[in-house]
Amino acid sequence: MRHFFNLIIDFLFPPSAEVLQLRSISPENVSRELPPAPTPSHPFITSLFAYKSPLVSELIWSIKYKRDRHAVELGAYSLYEQLKKKGPFILIPIPISKKRRKERGYNQTELLIDEIVRLDKEGKFEKRFDILSKPKHIERQTLKNRKERIGSMDGIFLAKLVQLNFPIILIDDVTTTGSTLKEARDTLLRAGYSDVAALTVAH
Repeated sequence: MRHFFNLIIDFLFPPSAEVLQLRSISPENVSRELPPAPTPSHPFITSLFAYKSPLVSELIWSIKYKRDRHAVELGAYSLYEQLKKKGPFILIPIPISKKRRKERGYNQTELLIDEIVRLDKEGKFEKRFDILSKPKHIERQTLKNRKERIGSMDGIFLAKLVQLNFPIILIDDVTTTGSTLKEARDTLLRAGYSDVAALTVAH
């Protein structure tokens, strides 16, 4: 039934070349098909793919705004392959505000983490969606320049301190200036956590 529905949608709204290409990529091959990311602006951040690539930007868009299952699988599998080299880790998503969750209905970074945990047959990763929150709502960062992005991040997150046995990895779909991840990390460090890094699908 779902396949038939997708055929109708494709007929009414023909998919782009990038969408069709993403559909043809298996999770196991995603790292070979997408261009690697440039070095992020902060040393605690690791990013996998270059956002400037039309294929990568379509992947992020499909995860973030379409909640596309295959795109989530591609993004999560690439993150999982990177994480399993080390670990174990506590995985914390970059949170969204209540207003944004009401608008969108979901947090795409939670979708990625849920899929990572599903892939994790060895039990190396624990998800914690309750440690970091975002009570302050800000407008989308894509509408701002670099200086505005960095300035608007101050004090937007809250963290609660709980006993954790493993290092924290912040998960996000994409980083640009790194200001969001830096503020999230700084918030966790101020709360008392000592080992916090970040991993994103794209930069």
